[in-house]
Formats: sequence, C-alpha cells, structure tokens
Amino acid sequence: MASIIREVEKPSFRDLFGFAKRQPLEHSETRGKDILSQIQTVGSGKGALTIVLKYLCERGIIKNKLDEIMVPDWLGSWVYNQMNSSVFPSKRFSKRTKILLVYHQYGFPQNMDKILAFARKKKLIVVEDCAHALESYYKNRRLGTFGDYALFSFSKWFFCFALGGVKGKPADFKAFVSKELSKVPFGVTFVKDLAKLVSDLGVFSRSEKFRTFSNLFLKMSYSIYGDALKPSRLAQKLFKSKLESEIDIRKKRYQYFRKETDHLGICEHLERDGVTPYVIPIRVSDNKAEKMVDALRKKGIETGVYQFDINRNVLSPRFVPCIWVPCHSGISDGEFEKITRTVLKTYA
Repeated sequence: MASIIREVEKPSFRDLFGFAKRQPLEHSETRGKDILSQIQTVGSGKGALTIVLKYLCERGIIKNKLDEIMVPDWLGSWVYNQMNSSVFPSKRFSKRTKILLVYHQYGFPQNMDKILAFARKKKLIVVEDCAHALESYYKNRRLGTFGDYALFSFSKWFFCFALGGVKGKPADFKAFVSKELSKVPFGVTFVKDLAKLVSDLGVFSRSEKFRTFSNLFLKMSYSIYGDALKPSRLAQKLFKSKLESEIDIRKKRYQYFRKETDHLGICEHLERDGVTPYVIPIRVSDNKAEKMVDALRKKGIETGVYQFDINRNVLSPRFVPCIWVPCHSGISDGEFEKITRTVLKTYA
C-alpha cells in the first residue's frame, strides 16, 4: 500500500464541494433518516458537551465548578479540558459527583444495566458519549437512548469538517440548543471547519513541517469549540451523503474480519452483532503484538497498542492492550483484505 491508512478516511477534493454522495447499501436509507431525526447537529462533539453542561448549569444541577463529572480513562485530553469551565472531571465517584459520562469506546456498548442501576441509586445524570457509537446496540436498543443526554462526533467517522450532534430527554432541551446555536458569532464556524480540514490533510501529509503546523492550528481552534456551536451547511451535507453507506461498510467488514479470524480468538472479547465499529480492537498476546503492529505499519497502516475496557463498565473498568484495525469506507475492499491477511499471517 503506497498510501497511509489511518482510523479515518482521507479528505478528498470532492469533499470540499459537497459532492461525496455515496449509494447506501442494503436499503439503509430509512435507518439513516431515523438516526438523523433524533439528533440536533452542532459544530462538534466538544460543542455538544459544552451545550449539555451549560444547560445543566442553567438548570441548577451543576452548582459550581467543584461539582464533579465522573469520567473514564483514555478520553482525549481536550475533552477533559472542555469540561473544566463548568465542572470538575473525576475518575472516582464522590459526594460531589453529579454526572456520569458513559463512553461507548470504539462503538462497543457499556454495560448499561449496571450503570443505570448505579445512577438511579445515586441520583446521577447520565450522559452517553457516542463519539464512537454511530449505530450500535445494547440488548437490541440503540446506544444514545439510555442516558439523559447523548453526545455524537460525526467527523470522527468520515470527513465532514467538524460536526457533532446532541440529544436530551428534557422537554425544553431542544429549544435550548436552538437558542444557543442562534447566538454563534459570525465567522467562528468557518475557522473551526478550516482548522479541521487542515488538520485532516496534515495527518496524511509526508511533510513534517505541514503536520506540525496543522496540529498546532487544530489545537488553537479547540479554544473556540465551546463558542463555535453552529454546524456549517457543507458539513451537514457531507454527513448526510456518507452516513448510510458508512454504517453498512463498517458492519460488513467487521463481520468479514470476524469470520476470517474467529479461529484465532482475537475478537472473543467483542460482541458479534449489533455493533458498527469505529475500529476493531483485537487482543493479541504480548509476544505477538509488537510483531503485528510492525507488520501492519509496513503495509502503510497507522496503528499501535491502545487500551480497551473489556469490562465495558465505567464504574469498574478493566483496560487491556489492544491493536486497532481500521475498517472505514476510505479503505478499498482490496486494502481491507490485505489488512486481514496481514493479521492472519503475522499471528500464525
């Protein structure tokens, strides 16, 4: 593979003009519309978090910055930073805890029965972080429908500039979101989306100077994500054109990968059905992990060893090392086949 393959697709020239329409597979149009009908699109996943926290502050649920939100390990550091202006992120429950953030890592569901039972007992607000869970299920119920609020980060799934989504159960929450979007200053949406474009181009660039610049530009833009709450029309157009086929392709590839590697046992910790994976986190013994990562990287796959909660429980996590296997639509069928064969060959 001559090109670099990461966990997300590379932006194309057609994306800049909103022409990246893809044909849905397996009659998925109804499903896509169903997802969209329940979510308000906003400027980013971090923006969605900002809106929820602001709502909780205005309703008096969060009294001051010393109130706590219980969070999982291994969230992006900028997500923790986004919380700090409203509430204090903590990894342990205490008498100050008001909110429980449930992170469905890589699209695989947390144990919502145990989590909701605890939350009801302690009278906690439950916020589902569905940044990696576009269409996944827990006991045949879609993730993002269990908690009081749900956050989405659509631009993690495919290139659509910076775009997120939010939903909440309170009757006045939708109107609150619309009001917040109407306050967004002119121009900040453009700056946010430009920074995301430059960043996404930078991660695929072979120029170290451009990669450094694009990364710094993105970090700088994060300071306005709490204000750049309004989504651009172009971002929404790209999202709608890519959503349905992306879900189908990822599900198809996950099932294919499971079928080809089941005899190895590297996916035994994962649900077989009801999941649209952000990446496929495979478990490999320590003596083979380094060899497999090296083999994948030589094929142009940007991967490594990451931590994954196999307990699926923010209240009692058990993080173990896993290797990312990308499965998005930016990879051709031939490239995904090569990735699968590389895993099989390396494991042998």
